[in-house]
Amino acid sequence: MAFRSHVGRGLDLGIWSNRAILGLSLIAAVAGVVATVIFDGSPWLAVQAGLVTFLVWALTRELDPDRDSTALIAAALAGVWAILGLPVDLLAIGGLVIGARLVAETTGRRPLRTDLFAIAVGAIAISFTPLGFVAGFGIAIAIYVDSRMSDEHNRDALIAALVAATGSAVVVSLSGAFPTQLPPVQPPFVLAVAALTLVAVLREPPQPTSVVDSRRGNLLSGNRIHASRILVGGLTVAGALVAGPEASALAPVAAALALSLASSEAVRITRTGR
Repeated sequence: MAFRSHVGRGLDLGIWSNRAILGLSLIAAVAGVVATVIFDGSPWLAVQAGLVTFLVWALTRELDPDRDSTALIAAALAGVWAILGLPVDLLAIGGLVIGARLVAETTGRRPLRTDLFAIAVGAIAISFTPLGFVAGFGIAIAIYVDSRMSDEHNRDALIAALVAATGSAVVVSLSGAFPTQLPPVQPPFVLAVAALTLVAVLREPPQPTSVVDSRRGNLLSGNRIHASRILVGGLTVAGALVAGPEASALAPVAAALALSLASSEAVRITRTGR
């Protein structure tokens, strides 16, 4: 029996932006290889550069689904960030992609029971680092928020949220990764991300013009995109507080959120000018 998912999404190469991100990710990976050879960098640099480029693109598509250019710019910046040897956390960013997609509901389909099980297991699996725990616990929040925003409340979703939240807490406790006291924070980064999150809370995105993936073809929900931005911003602030010096690994996420907010303001100005 073929595996089905209402949360996963294939990559349609008939869409130009999908082809563009594959090319951009490949360029980032090749640049990572070159940087490794020339500067004797980490052998994982090429993998990190390619993957973070793709993941940040996927995240930005959930935060600003109407404009392909926003996601491609964010992806390019993330690739450059990784190629420069600056820290990235692929598991945490991947977790944020899932959380944002659940809340934004860009697939237009309700998660299957198997989706919820797989997502809860994934949230637990990535929680062995401070940033991974923030993302894993954030997935639990996303499952719950998605259920509350839907027309029908799903008991399976509530159970999955509880399992993800409890499991991620257990894993980070057993791994000893979570700090017993807050590490030294990076004030400029924390303040910048907090300001972005405040803007995300106060400024609702313009009414989307894109449609969901499902055959129903309904327009995306502005309220859900608004909630997904708030979720990503809040989790980024939490990650910046608990990760201390490693908080800059979430800089590509902060850039994606900033670009998404700026894109919405540009659209709002354009529509008002008409």
